[in-house]
Amino acid sequence: MITLELSGGPSVALALGKHPALGRPKGSRARYRSVQKMWHDTPDRALALQDLALAEAGPLWVMESLGLGWPRRPGTPATAIASSAHPAELESQLGEILPGPLRPIASLTGRLQRLKVIHEDAVLDLRITTGTLTAIDADGDGAETRPFARAEITGPLDAALSLARALAADVAVTPSLISLPYEAQMLGQVKLKARAAPELAPEMPTEAALGVLLFGVITTFLMRLSQIAPGNGAEPVHQARVALRRLRALMLAFRPILRDAEDALKPPLAALKAVLGPARDWDVFLSETVEPLAGTLEEADTVTDWLRRAATARRDAAYVALVRFLDGAAYRDLAWRLAGLALGEGWRHADPTLSEDEAGTTIGPFAVKCIESRWKKTARPARDLAALPASEIHDLRIRCKKLRYQAEVFVDVLPSKSGRRLIKRLAEAQETMGLLNDGTVATDLVRSLRPSAAEAAEQSLAAEAIGLIRGHGVGHARDSREAVIASWRKLVKQGPY
Repeated sequence: MITLELSGGPSVALALGKHPALGRPKGSRARYRSVQKMWHDTPDRALALQDLALAEAGPLWVMESLGLGWPRRPGTPATAIASSAHPAELESQLGEILPGPLRPIASLTGRLQRLKVIHEDAVLDLRITTGTLTAIDADGDGAETRPFARAEITGPLDAALSLARALAADVAVTPSLISLPYEAQMLGQVKLKARAAPELAPEMPTEAALGVLLFGVITTFLMRLSQIAPGNGAEPVHQARVALRRLRALMLAFRPILRDAEDALKPPLAALKAVLGPARDWDVFLSETVEPLAGTLEEADTVTDWLRRAATARRDAAYVALVRFLDGAAYRDLAWRLAGLALGEGWRHADPTLSEDEAGTTIGPFAVKCIESRWKKTARPARDLAALPASEIHDLRIRCKKLRYQAEVFVDVLPSKSGRRLIKRLAEAQETMGLLNDGTVATDLVRSLRPSAAEAAEQSLAAEAIGLIRGHGVGHARDSREAVIASWRKLVKQGPY
């Protein structure tokens, strides 16, 4: 049994309660009850710093987790650690004295609808809560407020995830990434740092290690995507694309265990990549090609001015397409699939026929074998790179990225300090190959800006811009080829360990 938590805007609560997947008879009236909650902490947030939240909910005092400790499971609610009718009894359950003095820091006022749902032959408990969170200042007065809506589904994992996806197909609900107690804390301008994931140990069971890694990578990925919005700048897009690459490298490394679960995620991840990539490519083109190039020319250069305007328009269009995708049902379904993967759907103990050689009894031997296999697919003699076309250098760079991300995943369990040395050498080779590839990418992007049917002046500016970017790229390529060969020779000479 598991409890999933769905998060959405205040308007989704009514749509959730009427969704056909719940099987409610037409004309039936929804029943609600009021809910109130008050969170307490010391002025210096002593409980929050321990990943704890003390809530007064009617006659009960409940100690909850803020959700910043470990494990962090995307799409699951804050967990209750202890509860009692009196704080003194709570201290007895916890085995420690509560810090003081305590004061109210935030409150919740709302209503709860509870339903029994039959879905895929399983009985599920659905709780939909909507209302208002209020920060309470040092004088005990209400300060900033925020409406909220959350829903919880309790039942078998497969059925609960299936219902969550069915609801998300029509209603804008995604896996919760921040617990309700922490959201209430944040209203008071309190920001706390999430605790780092535990380090892997070579003797850790492979499935347990995969669970730790998936929790961290998927939570980070979904959080980065949630930060992409108009006005938030380029950094969330950059970090989301990096997180996507790390996730794909992780899934590739654990393909012997994930099997069908990995295959099922390939198409939706490819669809996300198709809208995430262009937004990032145009950001890089503007910041790392157009602006530096414009800085070397006269201030009033008509070609670079046209180039900047045209590229900005294309970048803005790419952002619109990305935000539209993230607001749509396809992304919500992907988010729930990823939450399910982190929770073990489709792979944890799913295939008892796996041999020890395939699954690995512990993560240490599994990691070594994985890195050695990826190295064999990546390494090639340095002399081959002298005449290698730019497109094949780019392919080699992609293989280096996959190997680097997998080395970063397994760095704690690789022999001695070899993993960190390998990561450093791969980063150097990847950087030099990136400089070589930048000119090709920039030329392809500027060619896509050529007007299909426009005035002669526009056509002329586009032609000049293409020539300018091509010349800039050729110069970089000439300087970078030798650096690529030198960094590659250093990489292959030392091997993976």
